[in-house]
Amino acid sequence: MKLHFSGKDLFGGFNLVAGIVPTSALKGVLKGVKVEVKNERVEFVATDLEVLVKYVLPAGKCEGEGGIVLPAVRVNNVLREWAGNDEISVSIEEGNCTLKSGGGHFKIAGEDFRQFPEIGRIKTKGLVEVDGGIIADMVGRVVHSVSTVKVRSMLCGIFVRVMDDYIIMVAADGNRMSSVKRKVNNPEGISFDGIVAVKCLTFLQRFVSECKGILTLGMGEQQVCFAGEKGEIISQLIEGQYPKYEELIPKGNDKRVEVDRNQLLSGVRMASFMTNEEYRIVKFIFRQGKLLLSSRTADVGEAELEIAVGYDGPDLEISFDPEYVIDALKVSDNDTVVIELSDCDSAALIRTGYEQLDVIMPIETK
Repeated sequence: MKLHFSGKDLFGGFNLVAGIVPTSALKGVLKGVKVEVKNERVEFVATDLEVLVKYVLPAGKCEGEGGIVLPAVRVNNVLREWAGNDEISVSIEEGNCTLKSGGGHFKIAGEDFRQFPEIGRIKTKGLVEVDGGIIADMVGRVVHSVSTVKVRSMLCGIFVRVMDDYIIMVAADGNRMSSVKRKVNNPEGISFDGIVAVKCLTFLQRFVSECKGILTLGMGEQQVCFAGEKGEIISQLIEGQYPKYEELIPKGNDKRVEVDRNQLLSGVRMASFMTNEEYRIVKFIFRQGKLLLSSRTADVGEAELEIAVGYDGPDLEISFDPEYVIDALKVSDNDTVVIELSDCDSAALIRTGYEQLDVIMPIETK
């Protein structure tokens, strides 16, 4: 079996799926990328048994059908060096793969592609359509709030819900929560939700950079699938019931502050310079028309900064972990953000963009 590709196309497809290959695996075949030719198309497939990725290229000048599993790291290194070449020929026979280009060749031992694990097509209630770039952007706006505490596995993923004409993503770690909402094409009016692994969604961000355009999204009882013109991602869902995030959004915060996003980000970041891992606290002191940011840590130092804000209410002092506020502001694309507060003991609601918000719990300093 012989195939021909441009160096750019071959490296782009192989390198993409190789990104999900586990660095260590009990089965050697999982350390490879399955290359299979059928119907004049070549499929590159990789999995870590939780996430499966498939990328498809037209098989130029294809002669025959079949497949092989190639060692991901070794072949990717070769293709990276040849990425700028006009043509790379690929020959597969008797368990070996020969790569030829630019006057050189590599003969690489592979494994039987029929031994590669498969994840069957998932059963869904239906499919919705959404631009891949929108999905990738949504992930980037909430992923900072995902929990890293493994014993709370339900919070180690991102909650994805499709309902009516919207898709919602939510992430929370017990101290903060982020959510974002966008439109989808849902002609059948289906609804579904589940907890999607961060690994899947962060890989999806990379996937859509290669597979631009509309994605179809479907979810079954245990799996979720994102499919585009050039490939697909199938992932196991995280088991469990996600907290009712709507109940975590404060409804009675009656104090409203408008502030320049860049000034607040800079001020909180500078105030955080006077904190450390053991004492990561910045005080936010709101007064008429201004915000004082104060931090003080023994053996480190102290800082006090003033920012002009739109605020016409009683004096209020509240403390936060500065990294939580910084994370929320970094993903905002608004020039002005709105902070809604109640008192020093209640969660703050930060509106960082269109249909986008962060809820942050204060820190008790008494």
